[in-house]
Amino acid sequence: MKSRINSFYLIALIFSVFSFGGSWQFNSLSAETSCKYSISSEATGLEWKAFKFTEKTGVGGKFTKLNISGTKSAATVPDTLKGLKFSIDALDLDSGNPERDPKIKGAFFGNLKKNGKIEGSVSSVKLETDGKSGSGVVKLLWNGVSKEVPLQFTLAGEVIEAKGLLDVNQWNAGKALTELNKVCNDLHKGKDGKSVLWPDVEIIIKSTLKKDCK
Repeated sequence: MKSRINSFYLIALIFSVFSFGGSWQFNSLSAETSCKYSISSEATGLEWKAFKFTEKTGVGGKFTKLNISGTKSAATVPDTLKGLKFSIDALDLDSGNPERDPKIKGAFFGNLKKNGKIEGSVSSVKLETDGKSGSGVVKLLWNGVSKEVPLQFTLAGEVIEAKGLLDVNQWNAGKALTELNKVCNDLHKGKDGKSVLWPDVEIIIKSTLKKDCK
């Protein structure tokens, strides 16, 4: 009889432990669904990578000021990002080379409308089922031309990184690119002795989302 009583208490104990664990998991998921995300200019940066030489070697840099408007707090990352607007003063740049910066500002952006000011908005964002990657579209207004740029992004916790590739010729910036290559002619010569500055530019947007859970 004593053995049966002990078995009864053991089963009851196991049942209570699992019941508590199941309740804890359910409550955690419920709390997770009540979280909201938001984004700010201070936590967001835009880097770029241009390419020189015939072998297409990357030269990186960043814009030091990024203004974001139309921010909102939403329950999902796509809803947080969609509709965001941003503007960039292209003359606020840092290529990591103080001697290169004035050439980019003067010969390239200086030959574009509004000194190369960049404006844009997030048209769409889609998060994959893994919750760690996705795609989106940014509408970019630059040099008087408005075009869409596809983006691919990754999400690690609250850190998001989006990458896209654009051709400056599509924004009528080919002549400005030629002017920049003239002032940097020797610096753009690769192993074959040819001075080449590619029209392709990679953009990288990095941000840390604010997550508020209640």
